[in-house]
Amino acid sequence: MEQEDKELQRLKLKIKKYLELENVSVLVGAGGSFHLGAPIIRTIPEDLKTQLQFSINKYFGSSPEYNKISYEDLFNCLQAEYFLNDKKGADNSLVQADIITMQKWLYSHCNTNSVGLHNAYKEDTKLQHNKYHYHEVLIKKLLQRPNNLRRVNLFTTNYDMALDYALDNLGVHYINGFMGVHNRCFRPEVYDYDIYYPGQSVSGKVHRAEKVLRYFKIHGSLSWIETESTTTNTYGIKEITVSEFDEKHRIMIYPCSTKKTFSLDLPYSELFRHFAQAITQPQSVLFCIGYSFNVEHINDIIYQALSIPSFTLIIANYSSEEDSLSNISKLKSLGDSRIIILPQNKSELSTFVGFVENVLPDLYEEEEMELVAKTMNTIYSSTEENADGTK
Repeated sequence: MEQEDKELQRLKLKIKKYLELENVSVLVGAGGSFHLGAPIIRTIPEDLKTQLQFSINKYFGSSPEYNKISYEDLFNCLQAEYFLNDKKGADNSLVQADIITMQKWLYSHCNTNSVGLHNAYKEDTKLQHNKYHYHEVLIKKLLQRPNNLRRVNLFTTNYDMALDYALDNLGVHYINGFMGVHNRCFRPEVYDYDIYYPGQSVSGKVHRAEKVLRYFKIHGSLSWIETESTTTNTYGIKEITVSEFDEKHRIMIYPCSTKKTFSLDLPYSELFRHFAQAITQPQSVLFCIGYSFNVEHINDIIYQALSIPSFTLIIANYSSEEDSLSNISKLKSLGDSRIIILPQNKSELSTFVGFVENVLPDLYEEEEMELVAKTMNTIYSSTEENADGTK
């Protein structure tokens, strides 16, 4: 046990050094919302299959292989047909009905405010008190970086609002690509802005605001809806609160997680450009938390970053069984010291909750621990030297 504690302390101190690099990015995958009760959607959920059987058979046939079809695959087909029918002036009522069914399912299952905690975490008193406790801890620890360093880049593939709620609960300023108050439109140039104070100064000196990070939902969000493109809203995306959602709205979520071609479409090309730009800067580290490396176009960007000698990749993704064919296992087999993979079968280290609670260091606390360790080592080394009269 003592040895395990020492190993954990060494790991935390190692992570601390990476957190203090100039360029720090974090990618939170589906595992980041698992404890909140949000589903990990890889195939079409069973309760949706019966409602969408006609469309499933229409697009993918009736063979047993359709069990491997993802939610995104079907949603993409429906959106494509809706687009074509709209261009041809054909009836879209049936397609629209299925789109609404899928959107309703997302809202009822992925709105973390309305779903219950996962069974494995129902006894967690911290979550009982505050459902977004661990998301808030993650954000607070990331914001402890010195203010003279670049802003942390927080990326997520999740549609849900868990990180959004946590950021709001903490009163953190986050730059998420939207501009406006009553009419919030997607304007990617906002990512190049920053926040300083005071806004007006006679001397011309301003100070960089604390508690600010850059936030990217690279697969879209439950709070993004399609709207008409205008001169002030070129991308035709509006941000709303979840309570404002109406059946007539079209959610802007990334349609297909496995096909690279869609990542070239706007606005997703902008989001992925920022992702690539963030992790390919010199002296960069990317923390992948709860991300299983099953999304091809994201993996390609990360693999490209590995061509940069100063890039470091840290992976925390829980799996009860190690799959030798998984992309994480393939990365592990490379034996590259720049790729740090936490033991996947240890929930206290590699789940989102375990990593945030036990591995990700509190920078202020770790500095104190380093100081105490240095002092005690000096005292005891001096005592040992004087005991026998030798140095």
